[in-house]
Amino acid sequence: MMFGLAERFTYFQCPECHCLQLKVPPLDPGRYYPKEYHSFSFNPESKFKHPVVRAARNLVNYFTVFNKSLAGIVFGKTFRNRKLVSLSGIPLTRKSRILDVGCGVGERIYALREIGFLDVSGVDPYIGGDIEYANGVKIMKKSVHDLQGTWDVVMYHHSFEHVPEPTLELLAVASLLRKGGVCLLRIPTVSSYAWEHYREHWYQIDAPRHPFLHSVESISFLAEKTGFRVRSVVYDSTADQFGRSECYRLGIPFASSDSARFSKSQRRRWKEKARELNRQNRGDQAAFYLLRL
Repeated sequence: MMFGLAERFTYFQCPECHCLQLKVPPLDPGRYYPKEYHSFSFNPESKFKHPVVRAARNLVNYFTVFNKSLAGIVFGKTFRNRKLVSLSGIPLTRKSRILDVGCGVGERIYALREIGFLDVSGVDPYIGGDIEYANGVKIMKKSVHDLQGTWDVVMYHHSFEHVPEPTLELLAVASLLRKGGVCLLRIPTVSSYAWEHYREHWYQIDAPRHPFLHSVESISFLAEKTGFRVRSVVYDSTADQFGRSECYRLGIPFASSDSARFSKSQRRRWKEKARELNRQNRGDQAAFYLLRL
């Protein structure tokens, strides 16, 4: 439904760990990642071209990640970067080695480099080719299975649900992380109201790009099998779980759905409901912090 293809796929849910799984993955998954796919369709450098805009963005991003700087506090509480806020849950310094897996064109690591991180890199098997930006950020057309080295943080921002073999993926991550390092998984989760309420119309199923929609139980099970411990879980779902899913229920593709289809009061109610579900640990997406043992 993202591009309105309306192809049908069969999922099943494990009765023990509750993970929702694609029964038959496509033979050519790459064709479901066209150049129009949202992770590939912009250049992060464009957000930092104007020097005043660049300075303001860097203040907000610095505050978002480190929770400090006076100017950042003034601007950050209003304009905090939602795409970086999960990093504030990890003790970081600018020398921390960070790997972003499934990063697309590298929006997050580009922003981290701009606020002084010295060693950030990314991999994504579906980009057209390797990317190198003027500020030194490099993104490789690879997977974690192709890498060697040691990192402090390996993060997946809505990319872990795309991997075809989650156990093998986390074993590879464990081999790349130092002891005590953190694997950050920001993923949609079936431990949520949205899955229970919308079922096949839940927009985060995103068939067939998401072969695994994990639960709290399935992530705990994977962590135990691969040398990790779940340190904490922070829910960060948004009103999209309602607006997008309602559109899918009506047969409206992601690419054409927009907020104008719903009243301002309805959108406000959805935002408040999303905040309440997060407080109840029932939002439809969360950040899982896995500690390398």
